[in-house]
Amino acid sequence: MRTTATPTAFPAPGTFAVAQQVTLLCDTPGAVIRYTLDGTPPTAQSPVCEPHDLPMLAAVNDATGKGVRSCYTLTAQATAPEHAPSAVVTFDYVIDRRDTDVYVSTEVEPGLWMIKDYDDTKMYLIKGRERALLIDAGLGNGQLRTFVNDLVGDLPMSVFITHGHPDHIAAMGQFEDAYDVYMSHHDLAMAHSFKERLGYQLDLSAIIDVHEGMVFDLGDWHLEVYQVPGHSQGSMILLDATRGVIIAGDAFGSNTPTIPHALWMQIPSASPIDHYLTALYAVRAHIDGRYDRIYGGHNDTPLPPAYLDTLQAVVQRLVDEEQAALSPSLRPRGGWWAQVGDRVRDPHWAAINVPREGFLSAPSRQLATLAYLSVHGGTLSPRFLPTTGEYTVQARGAVVLTPYVTMTAGACVTINGVPHRSGEPYAVATGAVVIQVVAADGTTTQVYRIVVE
Repeated sequence: MRTTATPTAFPAPGTFAVAQQVTLLCDTPGAVIRYTLDGTPPTAQSPVCEPHDLPMLAAVNDATGKGVRSCYTLTAQATAPEHAPSAVVTFDYVIDRRDTDVYVSTEVEPGLWMIKDYDDTKMYLIKGRERALLIDAGLGNGQLRTFVNDLVGDLPMSVFITHGHPDHIAAMGQFEDAYDVYMSHHDLAMAHSFKERLGYQLDLSAIIDVHEGMVFDLGDWHLEVYQVPGHSQGSMILLDATRGVIIAGDAFGSNTPTIPHALWMQIPSASPIDHYLTALYAVRAHIDGRYDRIYGGHNDTPLPPAYLDTLQAVVQRLVDEEQAALSPSLRPRGGWWAQVGDRVRDPHWAAINVPREGFLSAPSRQLATLAYLSVHGGTLSPRFLPTTGEYTVQARGAVVLTPYVTMTAGACVTINGVPHRSGEPYAVATGAVVIQVVAADGTTTQVYRIVVE
């Protein structure tokens, strides 16, 4: 009788600062892996490592906020039909939690520091030739201002908050008396609710509104602001095209595979997924080809442009398939997500957490909208929105329109009465163009009239 292959573990044993979920793998098809977390050999009554219910190695802070060093001995054994049980294998892990008032930093590239709080939420400090910019204020309760000032020295500094969630605003109030603090006012009400609930010391009246088109000039860094409503209505990103760097907060989510992270769209502040698809199309029209790495709010390493391709594929899958795209999420347990790519093997994998129901603005077969209308050779006015029907294009030369339908599975698109495929360009002379979208169920129609001048 053959022996079941010995289980392997991802991540490999080691020391970590935050909680980890361990994936146990076995090369024998159909194998069942049982495990314990106390070093005792698994038995028939031990828990099974399921694809969506992995062993959890918790990170602990005591009542005073001090980090606890937790040691886990994970013992596993695999069994499979018509195979002898595998060897019992042991994996040793340490979760060495930082105190809640501790920050650590690394200069990840010249002039750019990644700062981590106790929960590994990422903040970024950019030291330009003339000014510094702190991006986000973390979840910790330590003296972030003192920590940052030690890095900045005598440079003048501003603070930019990517969005108003608690793990990005906790220490924001430490800077408001001496520095300009910027955050989209779309997130003010949400930040106020967290201030009241969590007791944050914030003066929300001191926050300067931020909008797309602003530029933070640090001398040798030039950071352009773009809006990406979705995770929150005020989510913003910063792009330095000369360096190819984006700092995105949580606007694009994260894909750390062992925690694991995803784009959280199951929360009350999040947009419907079809609206987020529009936001992705819109921001990518500005940033694609101008960056090669994305620093996010939770990844330890920057993400490449291919990650946004995968993320958009997840969004489109949710739009087209609705609940059929869902499986149980790993984090938070009991939730639901859609995923594209192998979390263990694919560095570009992406996942999005959503509610079980109601994550679209309407049932997918009733969506009769364009997710985006790309314009080359002219300027579209007003800014494209799926529900806005009247536009003008100020031509600068030959104009080409490219419509992208929201639901790709079954919706019908025509341009001036002629069937047209989503994503195909359409050359336009001066005059009016009528784009019509009919929903997959035939009950809903949206008409877009574009006048080229």
